[in-house]
Formats: sequence, structure tokens, C-alpha cells
Amino acid sequence: MSLVIDTAVVPARERVDFWWEESWDAYHPLQIQSASRERFFARMWANDLGPLSFFRIAAAPNTMIRTSKAIAVSDPECLHVSVIQRGQLDTAQDGRYSVARCGDVVSYETSTPAIIRADAPFEVLVTRVPRHLFGREAEQIRRRTAVRIAGSQGMTRAAVAFLRGLFSGLEDGTITSADAPSAVDCVLDLVRGLHAGPTWVHEPTRLRSRAEILLNIKSYIEDNLGNPDLGPEEIARASFISTRYLHKLFESEGMSVCQWIRSTRLDRCRRDLVDPALRGQTILEIASRWGLTGPQHFSRLFRAAYGCSPSDYRRATVCGFTTPCA
Repeated sequence: MSLVIDTAVVPARERVDFWWEESWDAYHPLQIQSASRERFFARMWANDLGPLSFFRIAAAPNTMIRTSKAIAVSDPECLHVSVIQRGQLDTAQDGRYSVARCGDVVSYETSTPAIIRADAPFEVLVTRVPRHLFGREAEQIRRRTAVRIAGSQGMTRAAVAFLRGLFSGLEDGTITSADAPSAVDCVLDLVRGLHAGPTWVHEPTRLRSRAEILLNIKSYIEDNLGNPDLGPEEIARASFISTRYLHKLFESEGMSVCQWIRSTRLDRCRRDLVDPALRGQTILEIASRWGLTGPQHFSRLFRAAYGCSPSDYRRATVCGFTTPCA
């Protein structure tokens, strides 16, 4: 396997953005959020074997969000099957939620919104399988994503051992393209088996956990940032909770729901301001796209967050300064 992304090649303050941009191309479009930008790190190794792709990912705590907008940009129509090597992953998709730990398996598919969150450093082995390879079973498998497949189960232990061996073989070169036909068949059989057991069928009447509700709320916010009227009442109503409980959920995030919305909008604007493909768009167009109307209001918020005006930030970046607001 070859190292395709290493955030160590850029300054610490640029690593979250670098990971976001590079994984967008190497993996698929995801939004990356991290509360510790200065301490963030991530690496990705990758290899292809026939129609399958394999990724070893090690990273600092972060949240990965697959929104409907990202799906519209690019959808490889694949299932991602993750073996947790270290740490823990919280995964939410289609109303399901799970917490997977070392030795467990969890999956998500790329065609519907999903959130994957790690609150501590983690490492995963990800096998990407084109959905069409599952044939008629693809829909059944899709309904069982974001469900923890316990590593303590005998079949899961065998599957994890096989996948770990496959990754090791790809890394040391003992598994080559000549092995693709048999390896692909084995992977497909294992994935079908892992998603077929009744033990892991989601129970729709299960009470939602606090973490699950919060992840789904953030997904809703991400999909509606362009609505300037987005506020706590609408978010609470769409999430089937009270406004009071919504505010209580965000207490653990260290900021209010309105502050979280504003911070996320400003970050989207900041990224668009330095995107070469968007240089023809005005600052007001960019701000309006993310729900921030009124040039003076936007400029004031941006300066408070980043230490300079949006125009100065864009100008400095175009001129090649690595720290535009320093």
C-alpha cells in the first residue's frame, strides 16, 4: 500500500483543510471538522485490488460528514466496511447509530448522508466495495449500515483476521493483482455474511441515544446552512425534540447551537474565499450561499473569527501568504 495523504507535510494550522481537500479526491467528498486544529494529524494509505479499494486511515479526533450536497458532487456508489484497529467510531446513517471499538466492524454506504465521529485518535482498515457487486443483496446490506458488528462473534473474528491479513499482504507485496479474482470473491462472501445475521438487525423502536440525536442534528444543520432563517426552533422541530433539549445537547459541545451554526458557516465561507475555482464570485455571493446575508454583518463576524476582513483574507491568500490574517 502506498501513502497517499500525510498531513505532516503542511503546517499544523493547515492540516484539517489539507486533509479535507486531499481526502475529497482520494476517498470521496466528506466534510471534516476538528475541535483541535493545531493538534490535528492524519494519514491515509491506499491500494486497489481489482474493483476493490483498501484504505488504512490513522487520524486525530474529528467528525466526518457525508452530506446530500457532497453526494450530489460525487457518489462512487460503494459500501465502506471498516475494521476498527484502534480507538472508537460513532456512526450514524438512515436513522441507525452505533459505537464500534477495536476489533468491531461497522459500515456505511456513500449514497445517503452519514456522520462518522471519533472522539479520540483512531485507526481503521476500510474496504470499499462497489455496491453493484452485491447484486440483489445490495439493498439488504444497505439497510444494515451504521450497525456495530461485534468483534467477539466467531464469524466476525474470522472476517477481521482475513481482512487484516489481506491488508498486510497488500502492504508487503505478497498479494498482487494476480490474486484479485479469488480475493474479491472472498471479500464479497465475508461482507454478505457479516450483514446477513439477525443479531445485527436494527430495532426501530430503540430509544435514540444523546450522541445519535446530536449527530443527526448536525447533519441536518450541514444540509441547511444556506437557509439564512435556520434557527433552533426549526432544527428542534425537524429532529423531533424540544428547543430546550436542543440547547441542552449543545452544552456539551462548548458552544450554543447558534454559535455552532455561525462557526460552521464562517468556516465554509473561509474555504470558498481561498478556492481558486471561486475567484470569479464576489464575497457577498459566497457569504449568501452559506446563509450569511448583509456585507457589513458578514465582515464583522469574519473579522472577529479570523482577525481580518474577508477581502484581506482572500487577497493575502491569492498573493501566496500561508497565514493570511497573521
